[in-house]
Amino acid sequence: MTSNKLSYVGLAFKAGKTLCGTAACEKGIKHGKINLLLIQDSISAGSEKHFRLLCSRHNAALRKVNEPLGEAIGRKGILVIGITDTGFKKAILNIEDSIKGVAKNEQNKDY
Repeated sequence: MTSNKLSYVGLAFKAGKTLCGTAACEKGIKHGKINLLLIQDSISAGSEKHFRLLCSRHNAALRKVNEPLGEAIGRKGILVIGITDTGFKKAILNIEDSIKGVAKNEQNKDY
């Protein structure tokens, strides 16, 4: 995850468009409030599996990130953040797609 993406997560938090922590995110997914779930790569395998199943059952997008999510919102130790706004979801996913596209294009270059 880039700092640009973290900025959008921080903006979503300040706008009140996030749910933070495992319990709040689990409840938010079950009630259909979360559009995009971000989980940090250091989360336990069991928790990751649990959230993957929840997201697939309730049609929520899930992305695994490798930078500390808690830093984006000023709360260390947060491993799970749910984005409840579709606009923020689209912005975060667009940044992710553009980064993957750039990386893919760089791999295909002939030097």
